[in-house]
Amino acid sequence: MYDCEKFEGTPSCTITPSENESDYNTTEENVRIYAYKIRIFVNRTVAPSGQKVEYYADNILRDLVDDVLDKLDKNYTLTGITQPTGYTFINIFATPSAWGYSGRESEYRVCEFLVKARVSIDLSAI
Repeated sequence: MYDCEKFEGTPSCTITPSENESDYNTTEENVRIYAYKIRIFVNRTVAPSGQKVEYYADNILRDLVDDVLDKLDKNYTLTGITQPTGYTFINIFATPSAWGYSGRESEYRVCEFLVKARVSIDLSAI
């Protein structure tokens, strides 16, 4: 995974590994947290006829952020994922989002939030 330099269309989204934490739990098990940055971009320079681009981009982005967070809330155990032997996925949680601008001349309205995944590691199985 990587952040792309140019989008094929808008809105666009990137998911990028961000950081990780590890915590000693017992002599048999550790807990890791893997973090990913989700960034959603909406072009601020185009809008449907009759719409103001500034309001249009913010409204679209607001709806998209709510939609992504709703999906994460509904499926906080990420049903259907597979893990390597010794890894047990526990849950995910999202931090508050940060809004801003991106691109040359701030052409995109962007929202970034951090999603963390908690994983239990069975030390005897890895």
